[in-house]
Amino acid sequence: MLGRVILLCGIIILAQSCTKHSEIKFTDNAFYINPESTGLSDYRIEKWRVGPLRKQELSKGVTVFISFPQLKRPDLEKLISKYGIDSWLVKVRKRSFSVNTVLGYLYIPLVIPGTQGRNKHRRHQIKKGAFSIYYSAAAISKRFEGFECPAFEHDRYIDKVEIHKRALNLDQIYAGALEESYIGPKVTEFGYSGNILNGGASIEGEYTVEIALYNHKNKKKKSNYIELVESANITSEKRRQISGCEGFKIPTKEEDVDKMKLFRWN
Repeated sequence: MLGRVILLCGIIILAQSCTKHSEIKFTDNAFYINPESTGLSDYRIEKWRVGPLRKQELSKGVTVFISFPQLKRPDLEKLISKYGIDSWLVKVRKRSFSVNTVLGYLYIPLVIPGTQGRNKHRRHQIKKGAFSIYYSAAAISKRFEGFECPAFEHDRYIDKVEIHKRALNLDQIYAGALEESYIGPKVTEFGYSGNILNGGASIEGEYTVEIALYNHKNKKKKSNYIELVESANITSEKRRQISGCEGFKIPTKEEDVDKMKLFRWN
């Protein structure tokens, strides 16, 4: 997604004339950003082919896409060099009938990895990021995700997701000495293969998102949080019996290795 070249207005999407930049105001020791075009923009239900010959379908979870405020190059450079900001901190909260809790934290780089060097003219700000809310059966590891039959008797698929716009105003992003704080909880490492949060055995519910500016190396939040207007609502989660997976047990790692040997040599 982040490496894709897209044409917009007849020129490359990174061009200044096609980007609606957020206004930023600097004072002696602080700054204020009026975020533009910021929020949850789309989603994707992650399909999971399972069972004998992988002919049956469940869901791994949902991936949600975020649009971030875009800054003019001099403003971006100042945030990086003067304030030590290198990424966006994303806090995801889950609300349902029985739960109202922070599901987890993750970070998404402020500029595209590989363009963070000293030459500011080569830096390209990330326009969109994504995170995934996975069922436990797939979230724990790639090994679990690769099983022919899902672990933990997972039998759910997602029938409906909505991006809902709520009656909220998007606040200013503000940075000052009082807003800087160390983030103690685990922050999921950024990766192109997916920024995955473990949603548990059931992921039905409403998910709200807050973002802040962040230094991931020092684990320091560098601004206030702002809550995005949109929420991602997983409104219909159903159960489906998988034929051929009755009595499935999680194999040991040694058994996985033996199967790989058979695959490679026979």
